[in-house]
Amino acid sequence: MEPASPKHNLKSASSSPRSPEPDSVVDIASHTALEPDELEAEAVLDDGDSGIGSLHSSTTSIRDEMILQRREHGRQYQGYMEAKYVLPMDEQELERLDFQCHLVWLSLDKKHCLAPIKNPSRALDVGCGTGMWAMEYADANPGTEVLGVDLAPVQPQCVPPNLLFEVDDLEQPWNFTNKFDYIHCQLMIGAFQDWPKFFEQSFAYLAPSGYVEIHDIDFVIRCDDRTLTATSALSKWHALMHEAAATAGFPLDAISKVPEMMRDAGFVDIVARPIKWPINTWPRDAKHKDLGRWAHENFAWGCESMSLALFTRVLGWSADEVRVFMAEVRQDLKDRRVHAYWNFWAVYARKPGEKK
Repeated sequence: MEPASPKHNLKSASSSPRSPEPDSVVDIASHTALEPDELEAEAVLDDGDSGIGSLHSSTTSIRDEMILQRREHGRQYQGYMEAKYVLPMDEQELERLDFQCHLVWLSLDKKHCLAPIKNPSRALDVGCGTGMWAMEYADANPGTEVLGVDLAPVQPQCVPPNLLFEVDDLEQPWNFTNKFDYIHCQLMIGAFQDWPKFFEQSFAYLAPSGYVEIHDIDFVIRCDDRTLTATSALSKWHALMHEAAATAGFPLDAISKVPEMMRDAGFVDIVARPIKWPINTWPRDAKHKDLGRWAHENFAWGCESMSLALFTRVLGWSADEVRVFMAEVRQDLKDRRVHAYWNFWAVYARKPGEKK
């Protein structure tokens, strides 16, 4: 099942980057810098609202404390462990998560995974969110039993017959009955506090020769030509996000340590692939210009929801102060004179042993 595109008419590219050799980590410095496109007279993207069809919540056999809702500054959060997850879980954010899932799919050259695993019997989607990836993967792999797990019961009722959703906290000890051949984890930086524990549990619950795969952003803004200044709102936002997240125990740069944590947990054949997400359409080449168009929409849409809980709970800001600052951040995000980007990473590794 091909993901339904958002109503934005954004053209996607189909070029495919070369994979690194197994058990290797690609360094960003080895990649050619993006070339900026010529500036146009007008801004190419507006700071407007976006919308996509949303998915509605449904699940069974869930713990009461995990479905409590907490409203804060006009947004809805999960009540579990005093709203442990710092992103809101309301309709607006669920729509953005679907949009973000589509951005990842485009980044992976319209693939759901890169790990070289064929015909897995059981697959686990960690932090499945709206369930979009799990549904598409289950639909594309009808012979695979797929389990999607998340803190919030925001998944749909109508799903492929080989897919099941559960509500649970996967930072707690796992107690699955059977092992998996493939474990997928997407955009959970800023959600997990104990990444080494996640890889230890993934290793324990993978069958021999099973794969774990991480798709996530290195939330460190980068710029190769000094067009992003340290005094810009965008630079300040990233510094404040890292300060607040570190204080709250959710490191935003964990993806850079993932290969090492995989190796420490016992995994082999580690492959890490960086994919640049420009802040807007400034790159010259078609693929990165297209990814920049989608990444801009995602962050312009989501910077406030990413920041609101962290800034108010940890840094002591008022909600109004956050919203005013986010307007400044959005102005920087759409400035095509600023040639900044994030690195999005796809990292996968194999558990040693032969399939039984």
